[in-house]
Amino acid sequence: MAHKGFKTTWYNFFLGVRMQHGWWLYSVIDDIMHQNPQLETVVEIGTGGGALSVVLALHAVQRDSHLLTFDIQTRGHKSKVDKVFEKLGVDFVEEDVFNNIERIQKHIEGKPTFLFCDGGNKYEEFKTFAPLLPAGSIIAAHDYGDEILPEQMAGITEGYEPVFEELWLDKKYELYTCFYKKL
Repeated sequence: MAHKGFKTTWYNFFLGVRMQHGWWLYSVIDDIMHQNPQLETVVEIGTGGGALSVVLALHAVQRDSHLLTFDIQTRGHKSKVDKVFEKLGVDFVEEDVFNNIERIQKHIEGKPTFLFCDGGNKYEEFKTFAPLLPAGSIIAAHDYGDEILPEQMAGITEGYEPVFEELWLDKKYELYTCFYKKL
């Protein structure tokens, strides 16, 4: 079988699952997680194909926790990463996250949390869940500058400070994700 080339194969797939984010985002999340040892648990809104979920689940396991992830539909991840999800203790919920606010509150239970917003309405996700997070938590929103705009963030980030802002504002990094830490 012929190799498709370094960039095409390496950048687009992780564990055989089509990635919806670039490797650079995984690296930045890794830096954030390691620079914030107070983070005790992880929540993801928008499981998608499940590639980023596996990365987030590894960070949760490292913290003696598990990933709680939501999506309104099972897409490509079901057959590809089910076994990995099971081994990592991933709690995949195939429901609208807005019908599960209490479940998220219970998962967080006052613990500093890494929360990744990448569902169908990043602005509403951020606006709804940011106030539930305790101090020291990190909240991120993917598709920054496209589906969630800088002017929207101004009204919902009070009490938060940007994390690695220089990276997510610089288009050359293609992060398309903003990160904020709750003070």
